[in-house]
This record gives sequence, C-alpha cells and structure tokens, in this order.
Amino acid sequence: MGRAQFEYDEVGNTFYYVVISFYAVILVPITYMLWPSPPTANVVDESGCQCNGCKVKKDRKRAIKPWEYTKQALKALVLLILWALFIYISFKVSQIEHINEEYDPYKILGLDTGAEPTKIKKRYHELSKTHHPDRGGDEQQFDLIAKAYQALTNDESRENWEKYGNPDGPKAMTFGIALPKWIVSDQYGGWVLALYLGVFMVILPVCVGLWWQKSMKYSADKVLIETTRAFYHFLTKTPSMNIIRALTVISGAYEFCKKFNAEIVERDSDEFEVKPLMKECRQLGDAKKEAPFFLPWSIKARTLLHAYLTRLPLPSEKLEQDQKYYVTRVLSLVEEFIRMHVQVYFHIPVQRPPTLETLENLLKFPPMFVQALWPQNSSILQLPHIQDNNIPFLRRKRIFTCADLAALNEHRRKNLLNTLEEHEYEDVINVLQKMPKLEIETRIEVQGEDDKDQVTSGSLVTLKVTLKRLPLLDREKRAAEIAEGPKIVEKEEKDDEEPVKQRKPWEKQAKKKPKNGKKGGKPPQKKKAPAAATTSTVATTQAAETASSSTPKPPKDENDESGSESETNETDTESDEVASVVNEITSNQESSDEDDDLWEDGMARKEALLEKEPIDNHEVHAPYYPLDKFEWWYLYLVEKKTRRLSTYVIPCKTLKDSKTLELKFPAPSVKGVYQYQLNVKSDSYIDCDYTHDIRLEVLEAREPPPAKYADTEDEDEANDGGLSEYTEGSDESDED
Repeated sequence: MGRAQFEYDEVGNTFYYVVISFYAVILVPITYMLWPSPPTANVVDESGCQCNGCKVKKDRKRAIKPWEYTKQALKALVLLILWALFIYISFKVSQIEHINEEYDPYKILGLDTGAEPTKIKKRYHELSKTHHPDRGGDEQQFDLIAKAYQALTNDESRENWEKYGNPDGPKAMTFGIALPKWIVSDQYGGWVLALYLGVFMVILPVCVGLWWQKSMKYSADKVLIETTRAFYHFLTKTPSMNIIRALTVISGAYEFCKKFNAEIVERDSDEFEVKPLMKECRQLGDAKKEAPFFLPWSIKARTLLHAYLTRLPLPSEKLEQDQKYYVTRVLSLVEEFIRMHVQVYFHIPVQRPPTLETLENLLKFPPMFVQALWPQNSSILQLPHIQDNNIPFLRRKRIFTCADLAALNEHRRKNLLNTLEEHEYEDVINVLQKMPKLEIETRIEVQGEDDKDQVTSGSLVTLKVTLKRLPLLDREKRAAEIAEGPKIVEKEEKDDEEPVKQRKPWEKQAKKKPKNGKKGGKPPQKKKAPAAATTSTVATTQAAETASSSTPKPPKDENDESGSESETNETDTESDEVASVVNEITSNQESSDEDDDLWEDGMARKEALLEKEPIDNHEVHAPYYPLDKFEWWYLYLVEKKTRRLSTYVIPCKTLKDSKTLELKFPAPSVKGVYQYQLNVKSDSYIDCDYTHDIRLEVLEAREPPPAKYADTEDEDEANDGGLSEYTEGSDESDED
C-alpha cells in the first residue's frame, strides 16, 4: 500500500465549501442581532402624575432619537451587503463540477452491471475496432477500455477492483487540504506568515492590553479607582463631614474630569455661564484651596449640583445637558462613598475613623438628588403643584410631612389644598398613593445553636428584619371617606380643637401649678413617665427582646451638619472587639456563599445572591431626576449608648410587598442589657426614614461540656485487672 499524500486545492473547489460554512455560522447570528426594525416610540404610562416635570420626562422618554432612522438604515445596508456576498459564494459553489467518481469498468465498456463474459468479449472487440491506435483511435481511451476489459476478465485484476476499487491494486491515500496552494508558495508564503504574526503577536496582545488597562481604571461598581482613593483620603482627613463638605468631596470625583472621562464636554462658554450661577448658590461656599476642588471641572460640577438641589433655572441648554449627566452619576458615587466609609470604619485602622454622623449625611444624598431638595426644605415639596408659598399655611395647620397630609380625612385634605385645581389635586393624591409606608418586624436569634433564642456574650447574633410595604395613602380608606361625606369632618375638626387647647397643660411649662402645694416633688416624677412609656413599648421575649414601635423620624428644618469629633477619641474595648469580629464575619460570609447546602435553621441568603429578583418594583415620583428611579432601602444597626455602627449598611433593592433581611453582628462580651436602634432609610423620598428600637439581653457564655476521650490502654488494663493472666510460674503453683 502506498503512502498517504496531501494535496492542496488547485482549483479552489473545496476552499469554497469551507468559506461558505464558516460564513453562514457567522452571518446567521449577526442577522438576528442587526435585523432592522422601524423605530417606535417608547410605551409610557399615561395614568400617572401629569405635572410639568413628569410631562417633560415622559415626552423625553417617548421621543424617538434623531439618529434612530440613520442607525436602522445602516443596519439594513450592512445586512444587504453581507447577504449579497453569501449569495455570490453560494453561486460559485453550485457551479463546481464533481470530478471524483468511482471506477466502473461496465460503464467504460458501455455494458450493464453484471454482464456475461461473452458479451464483455464481444463488446471489447467492437470497441477495439474503432478506438485502437493502429486504426486511428484515441490511445488514452483505448487504454481505459483495455484496463476495463482486464478488470472484468482477469481474476487478479477483478479481485483488486472488488477490494480496492482499482484493477491495479491499492494506491496511495490522497487527503485534500481546503486551502489554495498559493498560500504556501514561495511568492506569497512570507506574506501569509507575516499576517499570522501580526494578528496573533501584535494586534491580539495590544487589544487585550488596552482592555486590561481600561478595566483596571474602574472598580467592580464602575467607579474610577482614582475617585475611590480620593474618597479614602478625605474620609481620613475629615472624619466628620457635614452635608456641604460631603457634597464638595463628591464634586471632586474624577468622573467629572475630561482627562479621566471622555464623555465630559468642556466648553469655552462655561466660564461665562457658571460664574453668575455661582452667585445664586448661597451654600456653595468660598473658593477651596485644596485640590481638586479649585480646578475648573470640579467648580463646574459643584455649581451644577448645588443649582440642581436649589431648583435653579440654567442659562443654556448645554448646561442642562451637563447637569443631567452629572446628576445621573451622583448615586453611584454616593454608593461608593458609603462603601468606602464602611470599609474604613471596620477594617482600616486609622487614628480618627469616620463618624456615624458622616454616614448618616451620606445616606441623605440619594433622596436629595432624586427629589432635588435640600434637607432643610420641606418634604411636602416632593408633591406635585406644591410651591414654597404653600408651606407656611400647611405648617400652621400642623402639616409638616407627606405622612401628615396622607393621614388627614379626604374632605379636610381637599379643603387645605383648595388652591389647587381638580386635576392638580388628583396628581397629589396619585403621588401619595405611590409613596411607601413600612411596617417593620424584627426577630433576634443565634443561628446554628440548639437554643437559638438565647444570646450569650461573644456569640454571632442574627437580626431578621421583615419589611412590609404599604401605600402611604390607602385607596380603599379614601373611597370610604368620600362615601361618608363631609359631615364627619366637621365633628373631627371640633374634636381636633380640644386636644390643641389641652396640649399646653400637657407640656412641661404648664406643670408649674402643683409647685404651690406641698407636693412639689411629684411633678418631676411625672416628667419621667413619658420616657418610661417609650421604653415600655418594647416587646420582650424570653431571650431576645425587640421593640415593636417603628416611627418615622420627625422633620428637621435645619441640617445637623457638624459632628462631634470627641467621640472618635474615645476608646472602648468592647467596641473594638465588635469591629474585629465583624471583620471576621465578613470574610466568613464571602467564603460561605459557595456552600449552598450548609444553610440551616431558615437562614436566608445574602442580598447579593438575589440578583434574579426584579429591582424595578415601585417607580418613584421624581420629575427632576433625569432617569427612571425605583424604590430602594438601606438598613443598618447602631448601638445607642456608644453611638457606634454595629453592622454593615445593607441595601434592599427587591422590596415589592414583603421582604426579610438578615443583619449579623457580634454580641457584646459583657453580660447585660443593651439598646440598639435599627435604621431603615429610603433612597427615594425625604422624611421616609424609619427607626426601630431593639432591646438585647446578653447572658453569660456557657462553659463548654467536658471533653470525652476514648479509653486508653491503662484504663483497659485497670478494667481487666480482675482477670487472671498466664505467667511462667502459674502452672507450678497449681501443681503444688
């Protein structure tokens, strides 16, 4: 048998088959992705609020971008060219002639398969007369006829033909390579090799290097590493930040610098348009001398953010576009700032760690930028058609928050807002029905223990928090109030007037009357009663005692911007142990995420593992925010006495109707009763924060049971001491 031979495609037939196969594999998915469709307007819910801000936002969302038609036309042109090339290659393949055919001697002689030998000989003689070279025939054709005749009449040739398909016996195997021969020729072989080297040794490494260099600039949350370093620097430099200082640090993020972000647009007109705007921003402050706050890009970002929170009109559309871009980047920067604060607070030993007041101020930023309001502004301005001139009147009626307005009777609420038209009032009602109201339930346990209801010193405590979301204004309650009519409102107003007159004697100043009598020492004891009443609302259990009162924080007209730095100098051994244990907890939690089978006792997984749940459950009324916003929440636990953070800030982005979350923290190392405060903060609405008091009773750690070891050899010998053992003299003593 001959050796195998490899042949390149001389004609290019097989090469076309390979090309069209790979081309079809690539063309089909590209066609699916680039299939053009006529641009259609986005579907917008028209049943919501119809205020001016919401209308502009809906129109912008509904509008078709100008370049959509051009984009679809380019897609159609690209697909047309690609499919035209595919049709051309297919046509070339269809024109290929199939040369490879099996050797058939009957066909060469012009006989039927299995003809008799007499017919074969007769046919051979007939063909010899016409095709023999001596008689003017073709020599090659006669050789084929003679070879076919021999294959059918000679036993050896017939056997070779039946076995190998050839009367001459086995031939060398020929393997075709579906590449044209010119690729390996001396003329073009060097160019082909250079192309391979250029693609795999130059272009591919350069592309990977550029991708790696770009990805190394950002953290896992798509925030520049330089910005994260800046946040760490300013957290260690000024551990206690007020609102203005924290906003200044955020405006110094490198996402607003064109050198680090190509999407930033710098214009010559910025200098003339930003300066007048700076004069209108009263809280902007003086020029900063520390980098990067005195740079033009940071000043522009800080000015536009202040103007957004103040709801100032901008002089040009270009500045409005820049402001929208800056505002859309703020929330991700705030999340990174909060994350860096927690990391420094728990894991990085610094001389002055960031304070809890700094964290609380950072958590105020999300609702501030979603609603375009400062903390000192009235939260009622979140409602549509409510202006600043309506606030004094509502405050005189003791309406300070949206919750106060939602708690009123329908007819009384409508009387207070009688300056609004009917459709404007319906917009207010629509937003109140969108806003959330939470019911919070907590339960403390020590997971993994038999007596999980008992908390001992040093144990890992799990606080299970169940959030139940309700609308701030119930539709059914409002419908019932409308059906009752305004008569009941008059009775309620009369009843409301009496408590107003009785509040003055209830206050501390009105309790001076008993001082004239002999029992002047009793009023101070009565003053303590309200404080005791607040603690008596705590619902106790056998092991973990939790509070059942969850009330929103009262409104604040002014922001507490200055934090006490004296707390950072206090050293508490117990709080240091909390920080070290929390560090160990986080490392254990990261390693335990992979062990899904180890979850017992109803342990819930971390929020990061619930990414499959939708995060667009409840849309927020945010007419000033450029993007669609949905309700998210932040939870954290604070030890009341020391005012120290006990847990991480846990985000809750999947709350629809009800949700259970877990907060883990180490129990104090000393036996006693400790008071904690659970904080639940909204990232969408101002004055929609909740606190929940928790009473934790810590018992002494139980001593571990004594270890039981296996019996040793000495104990075995002692147990078997009563049994006789054989010795050499035992037999002699028995004989005596």
